[in-house]
Amino acid sequence: MHCAHFANHQESSGASWLDRIGIATSTLCALHCAVSALFMGVLSALGVAGFAAPIVEQVFLGLAVLLGVFSLGSALRRHRSYAPLLWFSAGMLVLLVVRPMAPSALIEAGIVMVGAAAVIRAHWRNSRLIATSA
Repeated sequence: MHCAHFANHQESSGASWLDRIGIATSTLCALHCAVSALFMGVLSALGVAGFAAPIVEQVFLGLAVLLGVFSLGSALRRHRSYAPLLWFSAGMLVLLVVRPMAPSALIEAGIVMVGAAAVIRAHWRNSRLIATSA
């Protein structure tokens, strides 16, 4: 019995660990976008305009997708709630579909905040569901 409890604890800790990384990555992505959109002139003057390069955005989005799929997908079998997956899907839809249509950098930054907040909410909800299902 003790071994089974230990195994369950390890499984929930692993998923929670992925959720914490997902929250951190989404937060950094949102901050990156806000700084890039609002302070591009300052970044250029400081010689760090590469911070706003498209590859940085692509890395953040790729990490968000990978972390979401692994964390939320594996936890779904355990807690059987689709809420985190729906939050994640909505956030990624905003980031991948709505954001490119933004008419200005300021509006784009706001859209990214909304999308990132939904992804963060997905990971937060997922970690809470895992904790209560242990």
